[in-house]
Amino acid sequence: MTLVHDPDNGERGWYGLYMALPVYVIAMLLTIPVLRNRAKGQLQLVSLSIVGFVYLGWMFGHLGFLANSEHAIGYLLYLIFAVELNDIAAFTCGKLFGKRPLRSEISPNKTLGGSLGALAFSMALPWLLHFSFPHFATLELVLTGLIVGVGGQLGDLAISFIMRDLGVKDMGALIPGHGGVLDSVNSLIFVAPLFFHMVRRFHGI
Repeated sequence: MTLVHDPDNGERGWYGLYMALPVYVIAMLLTIPVLRNRAKGQLQLVSLSIVGFVYLGWMFGHLGFLANSEHAIGYLLYLIFAVELNDIAAFTCGKLFGKRPLRSEISPNKTLGGSLGALAFSMALPWLLHFSFPHFATLELVLTGLIVGVGGQLGDLAISFIMRDLGVKDMGALIPGHGGVLDSVNSLIFVAPLFFHMVRRFHGI
């Protein structure tokens, strides 16, 4: 399998700018307290702003950049479908086999059995839906399963500890019975950049 290398102008185009964007945004955010001549309480505000930009903006934004691929439809539909199935598999396996909490202080309802069941399901899914990316070799299929199975659950746990630390139950009530939009896409926040860079390394975008 041959790795695809970027052309000379690739790093100086949209990709290079997007990869460098956190540097400029963080520098700007750190400059704001200086311009306002304030120090007390500023570190927490700046830190939360940086987390919000990197986590909700920059990481999740990788999903949009997958649209630059000639296989964009297959990639995007697969990721959206796979992370939702991963969540369902974790819930179902947790109900059936879950006894030991996975991370009791972060998300008490998540269990080790549910996590392992979801991972096993996500590892099998790339083969079941191989038509979404027929050009993927075995290694890419394995990596795709790991990215969704592990990354999806990490994204869910990450937003859980943020919500718990902020003292909120969910990130909204837009979707009845499920919470806000962020509750539905938190897994994609981790999965999108991991999948993007895996695809870009092997097939180019």
